[in-house]
Amino acid sequence: MKPPLLPLVCAFGLLFCGRGRSDTGVTNQPLFRFGVIADVQYADKEPQGKRCYRAALDKLRACVGQLNQQDLAFVVNLGDLIDGHGAASAAELATVTGVLAQLKAPVRHVIGNHCLEVDRPTLLKALKLESSYYEFQVQGWRFVVLDGMDISVKAPKGSPEARQAQQYLARSPNLPTYNGAIGATQLAWLKQTLADASRRRQKVVVFCHHPSLPVASLAGITLWNAVEVESALAGAGCVEAYIAGHDHKGWYAQQAGIHHLTVPAMVDAPDESNAYAVVEVFTDRLAVRGVGTVPSRVLATRP
Repeated sequence: MKPPLLPLVCAFGLLFCGRGRSDTGVTNQPLFRFGVIADVQYADKEPQGKRCYRAALDKLRACVGQLNQQDLAFVVNLGDLIDGHGAASAAELATVTGVLAQLKAPVRHVIGNHCLEVDRPTLLKALKLESSYYEFQVQGWRFVVLDGMDISVKAPKGSPEARQAQQYLARSPNLPTYNGAIGATQLAWLKQTLADASRRRQKVVVFCHHPSLPVASLAGITLWNAVEVESALAGAGCVEAYIAGHDHKGWYAQQAGIHHLTVPAMVDAPDESNAYAVVEVFTDRLAVRGVGTVPSRVLATRP
């Protein structure tokens, strides 16, 4: 077990993390807001432990209804929209993307391991993605979306990515196969994107299904090449936050000036509760307004 975090609590119930409270206070208007959803994992099958697969769809509908009442620049789905249910997986993916299509704000999708219970071309078409990793900008902030299943056992058979996955497993047979790695091409793109953001003095938020920092998740949940990815993030000097899913409990840690936020899973939210957040972006902080099992936090950013 990890030791409990000991953040300060302000009058609004938010946890102030990292560089301390902003002198501007917490009541001024943000530049923009975005929604965050992780691990819906819908499937038409019986619950297993805390995972209530059928109920997740109603939780997502409730979440969409609430998010539509706010002015959001976008909503990010951190991956694992479906759990995987054999031949029913494609239809269940269509069902859950149909619910997300009701959002007024654009949806930015992240590839999760369970997402690849359908083949990659079908998945990308369903999510309307030309590439599984990409970047976009909002009011001078840069958002980078990574594909943590780039090199994985779910890479297309016979592909270079599949062969590289087997090489990883040959070297380290105990690697969890529900994780994967950022491939060389994607990693080079990430470094180039971050270098450009640094030159432009842009603040960056990275989204990935898989955490990259061991103390920000349970053991065995991180990317296969987490050390390499962390080196790229820390070396850029412009990454303010790395937001992931995959670990259903959720965690928080800070390292090398980067806030690592792992968002609790919607599928695990108790009855009559939920799990999602709205992030308010200010010039000097990210204010995470959690709903249900997602804690609220204020993440101070670089000057």
